[in-house]
Amino acid sequence: MKKTISFKIWQIFYPIGIYYVVSALVFFALESMIGNSDETYMLRQLLCAAATIPFLLSFYREDEKMAVGVVEKKKDVVSLLLAALTVGTSGIVVNNVIAMTPLMRISAGFSTANEAFFGGHILYELLGSCFFIPIAEELLFRGVVYRRLRVLLGVRPALAASALLFGLVHANVVQFVYAGIIGFLLAYLLERTGNFLAPVLGHIAANLAAVVRQETGWLAFSYERTAAGIGFTVGLCALAVAMSVLFFKRTKGDGGGENG
Repeated sequence: MKKTISFKIWQIFYPIGIYYVVSALVFFALESMIGNSDETYMLRQLLCAAATIPFLLSFYREDEKMAVGVVEKKKDVVSLLLAALTVGTSGIVVNNVIAMTPLMRISAGFSTANEAFFGGHILYELLGSCFFIPIAEELLFRGVVYRRLRVLLGVRPALAASALLFGLVHANVVQFVYAGIIGFLLAYLLERTGNFLAPVLGHIAANLAAVVRQETGWLAFSYERTAAGIGFTVGLCALAVAMSVLFFKRTKGDGGGENG
């Protein structure tokens, strides 16, 4: 029997629902055991992400068996490295540009989230933000949601829709803008290479850069709307563009292509 549009839309959204229900249940259970202070926030987040990975893997593997969406192409270490560096540098650029606007000052939700995010031990930040959370989010938003959107809508609308969803779930205007831009880039990496490792490594690189910057003060000057900050950001943007061009040329003809 032919599947209806409403059923196909449900197939896209119910994995998101399961992800957040499981996360919420684990999060609240952990609160009762280890408290709800900022010091334990990232520990709780990484344990929540770890708890969701088995569920998300089941969706991902089922879609793999059915050849849903992007089909994996040949593995290329250089392309994966370029993908990671492109997203990592792009993440720094986007963060710098946002910091030079009023968005951070007017977003109370971002300030609260940022304080909790970086309020605990750096080990939890590295394991959570730079390992478990990128894997869980990539399994869901690129591995499942993007590929199912691609089947329903085609490539270009799926790139935009998956980025919009990824931005919306971050629940404040600063992270909406940042996650929307980075989410679009991560989905494009998957589309271009057909290799799920590309968005995973890109996500890890972007988060690792953010954690290192926050904890060490590295490149703090580039947040400022000064000649040095603006010049550095423009230069880094040019580097990100150059790497993306190299990535594009290297993966030319290797991507999944338009679907239907």
